[in-house]
Amino acid sequence: MKKTFQKTLIAAAAGVALMSAVGTASANSLLFPYFTTATGAQSVLTLSNAGTTPATEAIHYVYNYGSTCIHYDASGSMTANDVLSHSIAATTVGGFGKVAPTDTSTPVYFPLANQTGFLVVSSKTTASTDALRGSMAIIDTNASGLVVSYAGLDNALTNAAADEGNFAAIADLNFPLVSLPSGMVTTSWFTVIAGDMSAAIGAGTNWTGGVTFNNNSPVYNNDEVAFSGTTTKTITCQGTMTSADLMTAAQAAAVGTNGSLVKVRGTVVAPGTGAILMKMQTVLPAAGVYGNRMLQHREQAGL
Repeated sequence: MKKTFQKTLIAAAAGVALMSAVGTASANSLLFPYFTTATGAQSVLTLSNAGTTPATEAIHYVYNYGSTCIHYDASGSMTANDVLSHSIAATTVGGFGKVAPTDTSTPVYFPLANQTGFLVVSSKTTASTDALRGSMAIIDTNASGLVVSYAGLDNALTNAAADEGNFAAIADLNFPLVSLPSGMVTTSWFTVIAGDMSAAIGAGTNWTGGVTFNNNSPVYNNDEVAFSGTTTKTITCQGTMTSADLMTAAQAAAVGTNGSLVKVRGTVVAPGTGAILMKMQTVLPAAGVYGNRMLQHREQAGL
């Protein structure tokens, strides 16, 4: 029974990843803003090498994980016109390995359980802006499980050393953040700071780009009532924000539990250039048949 379920889960995750890979943009470096190795979850990475030469393409994985956003990297490989699909987690910490066990490509697994973070994957052999394509699928079988897939973000640069992990073109800083009634849905934003990560990647050090978010007083309850007060929240490399992080205690008490709108404006902390916000919404049992599910999407920028 357990083996059958695991095979079904692997097949489902692989299918979602492969479907989401169709038509995705390509680049020397791809940024995947969220992965998890929580027990009961599988994050499945699918890569395709569209280059026809050379026979073997070096693929560099840079994982950033944990509350202090620690750097971990290693190199794998793919062949020309290859597809590689595998669990992020190593088999020693609950991953299933490669979707196709006979695949001769070499992935880089993440060796720790119960971590979240983001991943940068780069082609290192072919000087091309379209050698690498990819997507991430996540299936979490826990009580409030997440099922999501998304395409990797493209830096559209060739593979010069100065280009690896260079996402300085992402400059989003202003976000209208909406939360729903807290008795029905808990809301948070997993935040990844974008910028030119090439120096940190080259040196094997932690990424230190940051953004300081200001609530751009006032904040609003769900009926357009404004409450003044200013507070800030700084994210370095990666981290999680809630609506409460972006309000003073008085504002939070005045807004109450029926939801809110916070018009956040960010200021970069060098070498950051912008932010990617992945909105995480857990639907609570009070929502009835819709309860015990987690939803995720990339937050829209612009104010």
